[in-house]
Amino acid sequence: MEKDEQKQQGNNTNEQPKGQPVDTPGFVKKLLEQLGCPYEASANNPSEIIATYQGEKFAIRSAPGYPFVRIHDMWWYSVDLDNLEDIVSTKKAINEVNAAMPGFTIVFNMSEQEKMMGVHTMSEILLIEPIPNTAGYLQHILNGFFQQKKNFAQCLEAIKKADNSEKGN
Repeated sequence: MEKDEQKQQGNNTNEQPKGQPVDTPGFVKKLLEQLGCPYEASANNPSEIIATYQGEKFAIRSAPGYPFVRIHDMWWYSVDLDNLEDIVSTKKAINEVNAAMPGFTIVFNMSEQEKMMGVHTMSEILLIEPIPNTAGYLQHILNGFFQQKKNFAQCLEAIKKADNSEKGN
């Protein structure tokens, strides 16, 4: 009986299954094909795939043996660094949207060289075959990923409208 309990407990641990390492990049490609997403290898990063979903380009980084992938959409919104008002509004919108919809993070960076602030979306997710309906799961993630951009645009518009209304008073 003790051996049965040990065996049962062993099945409930978070140990990685023994055997071949997970081919996460191959699994990502398979799922993208199931979703009808054209993709190509990134010229800049061998662990990155550039794909298109519903007309939106994005990148997925993965590594063999590592069950997590990072999805990111770089520089889809930008602000001139000389426009302090737009920078403040953009940062406020980023914070509000990130707080309202966790799991899909909007970040920004400043390029002094280009004199621009760039806005990006990213998410890191577990992507393994035991997830039921994995293609549907990835599709759900991608829908949320791009919904975050729409949420940002709506939030930014509302912030700018409120700021303009305050100035009018």
